[in-house]
Amino acid sequence: MNRWAKFFACALLAAVVTGTGVSASAMNITGVSQAMTVGSKTVTASDEKGDKVKFVSDGKILRLMSADGTKDFLSFNSFDGIYSGVDYSVRAIETTDPTMRLFEISATREGKSCGYWLVGNHIGGAWTTYVSWNSFANLGFRTDRWHDLKATIENQQLVITSYNGYGKMDWRAQVFWNEQDGWFGLKRF
Repeated sequence: MNRWAKFFACALLAAVVTGTGVSASAMNITGVSQAMTVGSKTVTASDEKGDKVKFVSDGKILRLMSADGTKDFLSFNSFDGIYSGVDYSVRAIETTDPTMRLFEISATREGKSCGYWLVGNHIGGAWTTYVSWNSFANLGFRTDRWHDLKATIENQQLVITSYNGYGKMDWRAQVFWNEQDGWFGLKRF
């Protein structure tokens, strides 16, 4: 990430944390698919335009590819540095304001979360990661601790909650749409 991108990311983060300068939209969730575990099989889906994509895993890395396998759009790997034995699951999330089909990807190993991504087909057709483990760290999420992440839909909003090794909630945030910037943000609560 270049310096300007880091600068704008920090400015957006500061605006979110202080609650100024960012107009948050509700980003209503209108539908959620059942999570599909991507093990040794391929999971095929469609983006909001009806174009087919597939998710393929080798147990270490998950790839988002064109349905014919000729284009590798995005790749995902564990954030804890251990790349073997990772289970990936994918579910589609439909939204309004803006109207999008997002894909929520979570990675676990032996009951511990080791990755999270919210991806979609951005304006112009480029696949983009909107929210990730790193986004959480910017809001005080401790990446060096054990977590069990659960994403739920509450009042048509996507809420991500982390539970520690004792089952107690230790971090919680809502994903929102920033209409002004045309991008997603997180609000911790």
